[in-house]
Amino acid sequence: MKPGDLVEELHGHRVADPFRALEDAGHPSTTTWLAAQQQRAEDLLAGLPGRDEFAGLLRGLVAGPTESPVKTRGGRRFRVGRADAADRWRLQVSDEPDAPWRPAVTPGQLDSGAVVRRWTPSPGGRLLAIQVTTGGSENSTPLSVVDIDSGQAVERSPLTRYSPVEWTGDERAYFYVRRHLGGRGTGVYRHEVGRDPATDLRLIGDDDPMTRYHLRLWHDRWLVVGVRHGTARGARLLCADLAAGPELRPVPLAGSSASGVLIDSAGRLLATSTEDAEFGRLLIAGPERGGWERWRELLPEQPPAVLTAVDLAGGPGAERLVALYTVDGYSRVTVHDAETGALVREAVLPGHGTVSAINPTEDPDVLALSYTDWATALSVWLFDTRTGQVHPADPGSAGLRRRIHVHRTTYRSFDGTEVPLTILDSAQGEDADRPKPTVLTCYGGFGISFRPSFQPDGLTWVLAGGAMAIAAVRGGGDRGRGWHREGAGVNKLTAIRDLEAAADWLVAEGWTEHRGLALLGGSNGGMVVTSAAVRRPAAYAALAVAGAPLDMVRYERWGLGRAWREEYGSAADPVALASLLSYSPYHNVDPARGPFPAVLFSAGSEDSRVDPVHSRKMAALLQSTMDNSGGGPVLLRVVDGGGHVGGGPDADRLAVDMLAFLAEHTGLVPGAGS
Repeated sequence: MKPGDLVEELHGHRVADPFRALEDAGHPSTTTWLAAQQQRAEDLLAGLPGRDEFAGLLRGLVAGPTESPVKTRGGRRFRVGRADAADRWRLQVSDEPDAPWRPAVTPGQLDSGAVVRRWTPSPGGRLLAIQVTTGGSENSTPLSVVDIDSGQAVERSPLTRYSPVEWTGDERAYFYVRRHLGGRGTGVYRHEVGRDPATDLRLIGDDDPMTRYHLRLWHDRWLVVGVRHGTARGARLLCADLAAGPELRPVPLAGSSASGVLIDSAGRLLATSTEDAEFGRLLIAGPERGGWERWRELLPEQPPAVLTAVDLAGGPGAERLVALYTVDGYSRVTVHDAETGALVREAVLPGHGTVSAINPTEDPDVLALSYTDWATALSVWLFDTRTGQVHPADPGSAGLRRRIHVHRTTYRSFDGTEVPLTILDSAQGEDADRPKPTVLTCYGGFGISFRPSFQPDGLTWVLAGGAMAIAAVRGGGDRGRGWHREGAGVNKLTAIRDLEAAADWLVAEGWTEHRGLALLGGSNGGMVVTSAAVRRPAAYAALAVAGAPLDMVRYERWGLGRAWREEYGSAADPVALASLLSYSPYHNVDPARGPFPAVLFSAGSEDSRVDPVHSRKMAALLQSTMDNSGGGPVLLRVVDGGGHVGGGPDADRLAVDMLAFLAEHTGLVPGAGS
């Protein structure tokens, strides 16, 4: 496709948009061009060497039984599990503590091809609320309620999108978030099982589709609601004492959210807050006059540890406070006196990893931790808060610690800031066989930390003889809210420069060479790595980019773009536009900087967060540029029916394609160094 000559004047800037025609996804010229791109990508990827070796390594990492964390309700246990990598994920229930697992839903009760995204058992274990996606689309996640005794769906609502569900104690109703009937926007509703949604009681809502609500129901009495706009970090807190009625009243507390609030058996409200505390602290207030007003500090700020969640263990009158911290993205769990906040003990975690959830068990003193790290798949570990000891719920759980070496270090960025860096290397290759082909990745946005997790594609690269580096660049939340602000909004270029400094450090320290260095990123991370490559194309050999926003001038027009204004700024603001233009990948391609590295763009046709228009326009621009400057190849693959950043039945094949592509352009030969 030939570039157009469209140039617009925006706040004094001349902004070129040579491939705006590709914004019309249904135009015959777009569909013809895209079909040719798909065929070209398929042909080239199918012929790459090393595919069988990568596929074999990947199968070995994902094979075997796999299950999600277990939720216990009314003596029943619930989980999502599968027998092996070839099996489908299925909702399962065990009717007694030692009973075998059985399907929780009979066949045909959910949409064909549905993928379970959220599931919430009722308090007595009689009903199960299930939300699914179909065909990769996330525009809605229909909610079904299943009767566990019969396995039959008793009702279905198409009006939800990743809604929290909070059941009432009698299992007759639940609170949830849904779209308004016949209108825009969403709200918090109380729904009685079996009744028409038109009879739902609305507690709060507006007509702005970017408003988000988070719910927690405590002791079947206090409903806590957090309200925020888009991806904004700040939230308003409201609470209803349901014993007095459904009216929501403001909670006078800044810097908190409903996910960071709990109410103990005495009615005291405990809340994490970042107000006057960059790394978070825990405040507490007793109930008075139907609310909470007199706050005192229970857990002070403890930099550099970020307070991410709190929970309670033990029975009424003997409760212990459990705090979850992250330090440079790695989890730490501590137990405190619930009255004074004094440290009692620390959990002995399985390793340096991520605790992603804390759930109760039948024993009030024992909590179930969902744990993963770079070499251990997500698994459930039981934490005895009386002793601090942690042991696997399934004694068969095992990791790859003997085969993977994890290096934790820091490097100095352009302004002298020390940035955390993790490098994964095969244990047998430690301090040997360097320089080696290396993949560098990051996220760097929305205050989200790139936390340790079991990633089969990355581990496959390492076991094949390469190295994997994860940079905790600014824009994430690894070192508190200030770390986020330093890489967000008009400071977004800082995240990109942090990544560039990581690349230079890896080369200077002998881990790799520029010709053996690849960048990998998805979503916001895909934008960061593409911007880095546009700025310094000669520094990298290849890129793999998935579901990334790349036209940062027009990002607000598509998908959930409007929700990201606080993170990136709006092109309607002259100051923000200047910042966006400074790093927007689509607006900074310069043939004078030399040939662009090989790049594989991928996007899902049903991605409702980041529209595939970004990948279409960026691929077309780079291809037209390379007609004159060389480099590449630049491949574009839009996965039919795919959602945001991977997943789905073809995930393993797509991962093999990506690994083989990066290996081809960095010189990695799978198994050559083993």
